Amino acid sequence: MQKYAGVLGDLHRAYARLVGQWPVDRLRPTHCYKKVLAQHMDAQFERLAALQGAALAPELERVRREIAALQDLAANTYRTQHRLSATVTNPASHPGYYTKLLDSIDSAAASGKKLSLRVD
Repeated sequence: MQKYAGVLGDLHRAYARLVGQWPVDRLRPTHCYKKVLAQHMDAQFERLAALQGAALAPELERVRREIAALQDLAANTYRTQHRLSATVTNPASHPGYYTKLLDSIDSAAASGKKLSLRVD
């Protein structure tokens, strides 16, 4: 049985689906944005359940916009719309810096060890 009914229930399901799909931070599994989103969702919908009438409509619209923004983040919409140029991702002053940094992060996450992410 659903905790919330009607429009609020639909929004809660959409938000919960997004939270469930949010990736776990492999580098910092104890400081996960997924947990923060879940806590925010719970507090937000408890507050919304107490609202009624004219006070509820603007809050529902705010939640709709929040859900749309989270969907865009999860789908990498902003990354595809605003691509970084090669001069930014591969600066002449330090070629390969970001590639090495990402490799360092990936290896630290895979090993599960706490490592310094220094790139020389």
